[in-house]
Amino acid sequence: MNLPSAKSIFDEALQSDPSMDVNSLHRKTFEIMVRYRSQYYERRVEELLNELYLPIKVREKMKKKLLEPIVVEGKKYSNFMEEVSRRVSQSFQPLSGHLAELCAERELESAGLKKNINFTRRSGRTDFTIFYPDKFTAKARHRVEVKNVSLRERAVRGLVFDGDSLFGFFNQLNEFTEENVRILEEECTKTNGYCYVPPNILESIPHKTTRLRANTQFGKDMANFSRAGRIL
Repeated sequence: MNLPSAKSIFDEALQSDPSMDVNSLHRKTFEIMVRYRSQYYERRVEELLNELYLPIKVREKMKKKLLEPIVVEGKKYSNFMEEVSRRVSQSFQPLSGHLAELCAERELESAGLKKNINFTRRSGRTDFTIFYPDKFTAKARHRVEVKNVSLRERAVRGLVFDGDSLFGFFNQLNEFTEENVRILEEECTKTNGYCYVPPNILESIPHKTTRLRANTQFGKDMANFSRAGRIL
């Protein structure tokens, strides 16, 4: 499956409005990604329909064709839709994650931080590492785990083991249960970090804590750490 890179999708989204905030940018990258996915489905269906003689028992032929086993690149699938869904899922999950990271990176750079000087991406076991005062004379570091739209246990585990702060575009309010918020509060307090969430989600979370902040504040906070060695 040939898909554009996360960087090309990110650049395409940014071209539409270079001044958009981080959540609008992430939403735009998702829309573009879905568009490419729809184009892939359409192309695959067209390839299928080109093999059929539609005037002759169209329904029977289409059903049979869609459900018969197929082999793609040496791998066998039970039917056409299994091949499509698995390949799309396998291709779009990492792409979606990379887009979230690019959005976070833009926030850091917009706040004046320089890549490979004030911060690194995907070094060690974490997504971003911010340094004070810089990577060459680092006295301290702050690790940031980036998650896309779902909190789930993986995000919490990632914060516990690989991050000091958690940055994401979480869109499922029901995941911010009292228990999850309590865990995030405890872990972020230990590391003097924060869980950065979209403002609309933050406003709706019933269990307020001192360690939940709007993700639009992420760049400013990391710039403060880079200058002062702590998040103000």
